[in-house]
Amino acid sequence: MIDLARIKREPTKGRIVIELLLNVPQLLLIFYGLTCIVTQHGQFPSHAGGAYSRILHLAPVNGTVAATAGWQYIGLGLFIYFSDGSPPGENRVWLWRFGRFVLRWGGLSVALYCFGAADGARNAISLNLEGMPPFLLAKIIAFIGGFVALMSILAAIFQREKVKRELIESGCQPLHIWWQPGAYWIPWGSFFGAAGFRVTYANSAGSIHRGYCIVYQSFAKNTRWGNRRVQWLTDTAVN
Repeated sequence: MIDLARIKREPTKGRIVIELLLNVPQLLLIFYGLTCIVTQHGQFPSHAGGAYSRILHLAPVNGTVAATAGWQYIGLGLFIYFSDGSPPGENRVWLWRFGRFVLRWGGLSVALYCFGAADGARNAISLNLEGMPPFLLAKIIAFIGGFVALMSILAAIFQREKVKRELIESGCQPLHIWWQPGAYWIPWGSFFGAAGFRVTYANSAGSIHRGYCIVYQSFAKNTRWGNRRVQWLTDTAVN
């Protein structure tokens, strides 16, 4: 059953304080990145035992490498900061949602690119793809991306049926159940393989509701593949 009382409860002051404290590391990353850009000096996670060592340690960098590392910290801080939060309200404008999407995934892209550029500049190495035909590289990228996308879609289809079944068992009629890949509002921590969904349904009285939910499997409970649970995050009557 959908627990509306639990969904609508107001956040406590203690919870607000905890969320503020959890945002401190991200803000420090962004501030440190700005410091590296302005001062042209900072620390960069570099390979400890040579260019191809898997062990990283912080090493001092200067100049262009420090500025590049600074953008890496800023991008990583933005990605972490915007990867947590509550689902958007029904009155939230799409421009805000699009802006958050750009800042989140754009930050991750910048962080990955700048890490590779700074690491290559400091260790005088780079990824050499000159001998690889462009069509072969495109096939490799398409195969890996297609495989990951296919497996994600199949898992989402399986989890979507769990949401549909719970609504029907609660006497509701599912209208639309949209998968939300990579949603920032999926809770971290105790949930394994969680998938987020945007749901529109009609309750037993015919009222239209919209909300967000996740389908998850917890290590703390029975970990059989078929043992999926639905947790509702928001539920709003729109008609």
